[in-house]
Amino acid sequence: MKITEKQREKLLDAIPLIAAYVAFADGDLDKKEIESARNVAGLRRFASKVEPQVRKYYKDVFDQFDEKFLKLVHDLPVEEGARNEYLEREIAKMNPILQELDPLHALQLLKSFRSFAAHVARAEGGFLSMGSFGPKEAEAMKLKMLNDIDSL
Repeated sequence: MKITEKQREKLLDAIPLIAAYVAFADGDLDKKEIESARNVAGLRRFASKVEPQVRKYYKDVFDQFDEKFLKLVHDLPVEEGARNEYLEREIAKMNPILQELDPLHALQLLKSFRSFAAHVARAEGGFLSMGSFGPKEAEAMKLKMLNDIDSL
């Protein structure tokens, strides 16, 4: 199924939104998390294990990532609770768009969103910044506001 141009643009916001949501989960925006988010988005343009539509999606995301992320962070509420609520609400707006897509494509995007969130969470913490994260990041990376894709 085809989505509208407006829906496509909204879907391109998902990665910067997820990056901000996970990066701010512990209350602070860490430069390592943002660099990791940008790098992972860039690498996924070439991932051979996903369908070409998902690779194209990440190419389009990567081309706009810096601009969209900086604008998003600039416009976010300063207060942590309000900021988290805003990000959760905006990420949840991806659900109806994902439902409009071919189920396989939607499933691959959803899986990539969750794995992307895990990469961002792992970017900051642990010994030599390798693979650990706090409980807030662990909760955020689950992206509970996104519905599972039920039908294939």
